[in-house]
Amino acid sequence: MKMESPKKIIDFSEDKSFDEIVIIDSKNSPILVNFFAQWYTPCLRLKPKLEEISVNNNIKLINIEVDENQELSNRYNVSEIPHVFLFHNGYSIMDFCGTDKNKTLVSMCDYIHQKTNKFTGHRQSLTDKNIVAKAVKRIGKIPDEPNDGENVYELAFKFNNDTFVRKFSEFNTIGQVKEFVKFKTNAANINIFTPFPRKVYNDNRTCLKYSGLSKREMLNVELV
Repeated sequence: MKMESPKKIIDFSEDKSFDEIVIIDSKNSPILVNFFAQWYTPCLRLKPKLEEISVNNNIKLINIEVDENQELSNRYNVSEIPHVFLFHNGYSIMDFCGTDKNKTLVSMCDYIHQKTNKFTGHRQSLTDKNIVAKAVKRIGKIPDEPNDGENVYELAFKFNNDTFVRKFSEFNTIGQVKEFVKFKTNAANINIFTPFPRKVYNDNRTCLKYSGLSKREMLNVELV
């Protein structure tokens, strides 16, 4: 008999134990806690974004209706909504409230990705659909993945005996390519190079169009 995976998006009610499903469980993985109200439009706009983070990173999202959970709202000094907390290792490590969320949400996404989504797998196709990649892209590091076309480069990257593939526009720079690879491998700094003959690509301002790379290229990733 197939076992069902535990539900990751949970609507909290007073018959549940907050300490059990958040404080204790956050020692295993980061958990998002969203204090919100059904009647408030900014809360409804934010909720799908948080759900996408939960699904893409396989972490729990606890939605808490403030009107129905006043005691818990008071416990965490929730006076403005939406109010979102990121718990890990038994503590709230960052939070934001109201509409001033963009910078903190990016930081939350970055932290979650580092803790839960280190690169694994064989021939895994990676795109900007991941909410974390979208967040980083908004601050100018990772470009959109283009559709197929004449001006598209399909680059494969070999890292730790695994391979992942990603498309780039011919006008994307080597620097943007390296930022994407660094983010996916959780590396502080890397070299990317063709294996035979070895040619390292370090001029971050050079566009792919003028880089000498072919439009279908295998590159090695080296941590430096």
